[in-house]
Amino acid sequence: MTNPRRLPSSRSAASRPRRRPADLLVAAALACGLALPGLPTSPARADAPALMDTWRGPGSARPEFKKVLVVGITRNAPARRRFEDLFVSILRGRESQAITSYSLAPDLDNIPDPEKVVETLFAGQVDGVITVRLVSLDGRDEAQWGEAWRKELDEPVRIRPYVTDSLRRLAPDADLHGAEFALWDVQTGERLWAGRSGPVKVKKLKKSATDLVQDVMTELRFRALL
Repeated sequence: MTNPRRLPSSRSAASRPRRRPADLLVAAALACGLALPGLPTSPARADAPALMDTWRGPGSARPEFKKVLVVGITRNAPARRRFEDLFVSILRGRESQAITSYSLAPDLDNIPDPEKVVETLFAGQVDGVITVRLVSLDGRDEAQWGEAWRKELDEPVRIRPYVTDSLRRLAPDADLHGAEFALWDVQTGERLWAGRSGPVKVKKLKKSATDLVQDVMTELRFRALL
């Protein structure tokens, strides 16, 4: 019997829409003894944002990360700090080295040279990166958002150009945003895994950041990537 959670290996079909997978994955993780340290489990998640699609790069092997950088890419500074702090708290709870990007580059609204910012972020000899990018979804519905996200995954990109380009075109303030998550291997520059939320208001996104981060970490552990 095939594993229903296994993602296809080809880039053309490597992502698939999934409605609210998080609770099943959390249950599976706990059943396997994979309890997540550092974050409480939310008692009610009916209206909380969750991962809608996930993708895994073909041939992605389990990396041996010693130091992970968490990079939030958004003009909304409180949301950026919230997501970065949550990821770092989990990683440190697992006795991994992890650092926030806002401690190195606090202000993303005033960047004269994005390439210099990227050099600063990667100067600490990190070998893994988790990115969180907020994308404006005003004027786009769920289907359009999902199609655009999957199309971008069909085009190979390396971590440094991804961050540099994202800093050059930070999403403007909007009523609705989508959250993109990705895990990167610095040595190869490759994106190993990616996931996205559905459209959500920033206020709700910040309030439910714990649930989304928990979803991402459960997925990464289930895929044996962290």
